[in-house]
Amino acid sequence: MSVAQQILIRAVGAHQSDRVEEARRLYRLLLSVDPAHPDGLHLLGLVEKRLNRTDCAIPLMRRSLHVEPYLQGARHNLRRTLQAGDDHVGSQRLLRQLVMLDPADAEALCALGISLMRQGQAGKALMPLRSATTLRPDHQDARILLSEALVNTSSQAADLNEALSQARYALMLHPDHGVANLQMALVLEELARATEALTFARRALRVQPEISDARHIAGVNRMRLGDFVGGMADMEARKNNIWFRTEASPIPVWDGRPLPDDAVILVGEGGWGDMIQFVRFVPQVARICGEVAVICPPPIRRLLSSVSTPGNVVFNPERLPAARGRAMFLSLPHLLGSTADSVPNRPYLSAEPDRVRRWTERLAGLQGLRVGICWTNGDEHRGADLKRSIPMDLIRPLAAIPGLRLVDLHKQDNPAKRLSDADAALFHQLGPDTDAGPDAFVEKAAAMQTLDLVVAIDSAVLHVAGALGVPAWMPVPYRMDWRWMNDAETSIWYPSLRIYRQERQWDWSGPMARIARDLTRAAAAKADGRSPNLLPAG
Repeated sequence: MSVAQQILIRAVGAHQSDRVEEARRLYRLLLSVDPAHPDGLHLLGLVEKRLNRTDCAIPLMRRSLHVEPYLQGARHNLRRTLQAGDDHVGSQRLLRQLVMLDPADAEALCALGISLMRQGQAGKALMPLRSATTLRPDHQDARILLSEALVNTSSQAADLNEALSQARYALMLHPDHGVANLQMALVLEELARATEALTFARRALRVQPEISDARHIAGVNRMRLGDFVGGMADMEARKNNIWFRTEASPIPVWDGRPLPDDAVILVGEGGWGDMIQFVRFVPQVARICGEVAVICPPPIRRLLSSVSTPGNVVFNPERLPAARGRAMFLSLPHLLGSTADSVPNRPYLSAEPDRVRRWTERLAGLQGLRVGICWTNGDEHRGADLKRSIPMDLIRPLAAIPGLRLVDLHKQDNPAKRLSDADAALFHQLGPDTDAGPDAFVEKAAAMQTLDLVVAIDSAVLHVAGALGVPAWMPVPYRMDWRWMNDAETSIWYPSLRIYRQERQWDWSGPMARIARDLTRAAAAKADGRSPNLLPAG
């Protein structure tokens, strides 16, 4: 037996007995005898990783692979080390090499799928995850991930049906697996099967109470089923989810109790539409606290500050007050003990009178039923949400309705929503000045106030219209967002809102046909001098 082999045996013995420093010394001794020993390089790299010296571990593992390219263990360990340091590009390169060297390596295929999912490339993750489940039908993690990837990339019913099958198979392998039960809940939620989704979310919590995602998804579906109080309480679990982002603060979380002599800081949360929707609760906070500081994105500060308050509210103050509590916008209904019947739903934002007068003059020549429209979201930084956005082919026919004038409410300088000249001619354009500077939202609010109606997908535009009390019609997917409940045509949030829901997943033809029918009737009524029926029934 060679000297190097003798040293390796002693080093591995120390390593396996968790005598890490001794193992490190022996691996170094081995490499002084044989600097190109692949096992010595690889195993010393593992020791350095164990000692949190990844800057030393990574080069050692790379050298071992340079000496012995087929050392699969070293490749896997190097991949795990790179992933731990968030080097997903480097780890993916190694995983692809592993799959090339051994196409039947189900673990490598599953790990590649995980890496792609973490980088938001769910579509690319489908192939390796499908291969992993083919090679290892009992690979529960791969099936759960494949189901998740299918949900994230779904564009047709077949994708969700396959996602449901994969989740069921994973659950069959281990019925008491918390994440498998959660994945079933997530797929069923996408299919708008709220009662079943809630059942599986609760099962996930029974077997694994610490899964905050399961409590959050339970809250979402309780809201859909009309349990407002319980739903908002469970949705507080969103703060523990990986995707939730908030800055650390030494200020304690406010519990909703009155603080008449103290300040509270409220932080905007979610998209702009969420903040526009939930700013309605700020006056209630102001009535029970001495001072309220609201932190929100500058482009919507001026619009949000039009909410009527007792005068002790400041939006984006230059210096934060010494506060005894802080809260997120979406937590306010829960903290204030709101119910579905007590949600403040009268118009709570207002357009500035001078701006409204200017827009009244600018749009004076626009005859007929004046309808603002917003059919897609997304911007230059992110693509449109295909589950919410409506194809242009279903929008064009609206422009042909007699007596109807469509006003484009999209951001005018957004290249992602730029129309062809022929399509742009179908709409009245408000002009680029409506999007200029910090007052873009107040300009658009003033313009909306002069319209008869707003037709908009679930977006910031829709929330502005609802908050102003402007009549609004909203086409929504079959699987509606939690805030609109299930099967509802009206909204507890906005009395001026009428909801048009898809009859089948991804099929916009039904709601758009009903909208076209109702617009035709409303335009004819206005042309005849009658009051058009724009508000929801009841």
